[in-house]
Amino acid sequence: MNQQINLYQPIFRKQQIIFSAQTLAWMALGLLIILLAWSLLISQRVGSLEHELERQQASEQRAIAQISQLRDTLPEQQPDEVLEQRLEALTDRRAELRQGLEALSRLRPLADSRLPQRFDALARQRPHGLWLTKLEMNEHDDALTLHGRALSTRLIPVYLEALSAEDDIRGTRFRQVKLEQSDDELPGIRFLLSTREEDAR
Repeated sequence: MNQQINLYQPIFRKQQIIFSAQTLAWMALGLLIILLAWSLLISQRVGSLEHELERQQASEQRAIAQISQLRDTLPEQQPDEVLEQRLEALTDRRAELRQGLEALSRLRPLADSRLPQRFDALARQRPHGLWLTKLEMNEHDDALTLHGRALSTRLIPVYLEALSAEDDIRGTRFRQVKLEQSDDELPGIRFLLSTREEDAR
């Protein structure tokens, strides 16, 4: 007697995570809050360093004035070594503060990024029957790649036209538009919209 045992369980079937427009909107809000907090932290840090630099500069000016007065009263061949060492230390401290300010100034563009605005623009455009499954954005070169599903190929031009109405997306050139038939139980097609040419390789 032969007996067959079915070991297949639906729980082991690979599930595809689909982000709804509401989820994308919440993600955009969270990202915006993080960037605002980061911008505030950087601004506070820069302000503290600038205040410290001003204080050190004022102290340096007082030290230079004191050295000038002492030089007028002391012989030329007997400079005050203590004051010279203090002036050298203050000069080194000033150079360190300037380097810190330059490093923080390079971080400021992160707080001024357009990523939150572009994220909100994508979240606002959600045609019925079309949704995004993956989103890739780059703040340095404005690269944008959208992966998603659509119930019909006719929704893709509609979606692109809707995106062109957004100020933060208008003018973006999608160099790759790729459509594929669904290879799973979900209806419709899969699509890829990208501003990068190498995404199609």
